[in-house]
Amino acid sequence: MRAASLFAFALLLSIGTSAACATEAMVRATLEALIERHPAQLDGSDIFEPRLLDAFYRERQDALAWTRAEQLLGLSRLVEDSVREGFSPDDFHGALLRALELDPDSLLSAPPAARVSLDLLLSDALLRYLHHSRYGKLDPVALDARHHDRPPLSAEPLLADLRAALGAEDLEAWVAGRFTPPFWYRRLRAALADYAAMGHLAELPPLPEGPTLALGSRDARVALVRERLRIINGEPPAFDDARPFDAELAEAVRDFQRRYGLDVDGVVGPATLAALNRPFDTARIEQVLINLERMRWFYQDLPEVYLFVDLAAFRVALIRRDREVWSTRAIVGSPEDPTPMFRDDLEHLVFNPTWTVPVSIQKTMGNVSPEQYFLVDRRTGIRQAGGDASDVNRYQLVQKPGPKNALGRVKFMFPNRHAIYLHDTPARHLFGRERRAFSHGCVRVDEPLALAERLLDGAGWSAERIASVVERAQTRYVHLNAPVPVLLYYLTASTDARGRLEFRADLYGRDPALRAAFAQAARAGGIHLTEPAEGEGMSRLAPAVPARLSAFPPPEAAQ
Repeated sequence: MRAASLFAFALLLSIGTSAACATEAMVRATLEALIERHPAQLDGSDIFEPRLLDAFYRERQDALAWTRAEQLLGLSRLVEDSVREGFSPDDFHGALLRALELDPDSLLSAPPAARVSLDLLLSDALLRYLHHSRYGKLDPVALDARHHDRPPLSAEPLLADLRAALGAEDLEAWVAGRFTPPFWYRRLRAALADYAAMGHLAELPPLPEGPTLALGSRDARVALVRERLRIINGEPPAFDDARPFDAELAEAVRDFQRRYGLDVDGVVGPATLAALNRPFDTARIEQVLINLERMRWFYQDLPEVYLFVDLAAFRVALIRRDREVWSTRAIVGSPEDPTPMFRDDLEHLVFNPTWTVPVSIQKTMGNVSPEQYFLVDRRTGIRQAGGDASDVNRYQLVQKPGPKNALGRVKFMFPNRHAIYLHDTPARHLFGRERRAFSHGCVRVDEPLALAERLLDGAGWSAERIASVVERAQTRYVHLNAPVPVLLYYLTASTDARGRLEFRADLYGRDPALRAAFAQAARAGGIHLTEPAEGEGMSRLAPAVPARLSAFPPPEAAQ
């Protein structure tokens, strides 16, 4: 009797083991087929990155990953809530998740082939969410390699996230809490929710047309403008306010113009009136969505201190411990020479820098003063003071340090293929302009010595010492104690210090392409993966084009 029972148990164990082996073999065969298929599709759905799924399932000997209904329900809630981040549930197989949510047990009871497909599709949905929320839905380099830079992504953080999420007791809570995005992303996300709740403003009656309204105007429409601004700002109405167009209203108009990307003059002309008549627009929501996406491209693993260069707002901010502690005005690249968007590490400063004049400018200069310039013979390296700079094939033109140097008294270096950096400038008058897009690509800083003092804080560089070095007019290199990340962001929607939504002009005309790409599903194979370290056993993850950053030669030095 005992022998018969043991035989029956062994038979059942053998059957179970055989079934598991058959399932694992089916997982392996499906993944290998997906890797060879272009585009990679499973049951009519795109698979985002089959190589990463392959690595994940290999680690677990191809065992199924979705073994509890709670995992499925947690993912479904994450996906439905993804609209808060600017995504669509359809980015993550939303229709499939909604169907499974109605009957979670159908996942575990599905026939073997369907069970394998569902397991892989759910892992793909989770991988997409982990990737999109950590790195952004789109690859900025694939979108626009000329004006965006980002190194290929490492596979390991995504694999680690995938392992931990599926191993967690509460998948939804683990994924939602795995990292905290920076304050400027959180503020824009909250502002998106606030703006989306303002749909009722679309029903407001239009303000009547008429002459331009400015300080001192007594037109009957002044009261209507004042009331409209209060409604837009969520303030209580002020009935029978018959005051003329006073300084308070002019400041309120300027504030509105600043937030809606208009010329800031405090005057209600045709453009401002049109914006007042359309304070809510679904196109504005799309504008916020693509700027949340831009923010995600570079916001990973930020240290306590970094620089935030807000190109479309013409400003540079120093961030410390997740808050802005200092900022200054900036001049950025013109539409003809736009400043690219990327992240790099600031390594050193140069006080009293020289400036190597770009060939395109040197061609136009002719004879140059020996007090300001020297020529370097390209064949011999010999310098000569001043002379005819028009022979660009023979001579390289360099401007000496000094008050008239195009780079001013200091430059901030973070080596990159664009030859972009931050620097001072002798052209101080341009900082008084509202829209400051005048450079050849580099970022000119309004208060560069104050920035230098803050970056060198704790390294023995007081304001007095910096002033003394600058006064000597001799070039001095100073390395930072630790690299400081510099984030150059092009944001046509962001928030002000009070968390209110701000729209900026699309100075470089980059929004339409991003808007169109963001509306589509992320393409299969959209992760550019680095070659893993030797011995990690993931050689199949090597990218097709490993040296992406060297695809374009560096342009002439910008300034």
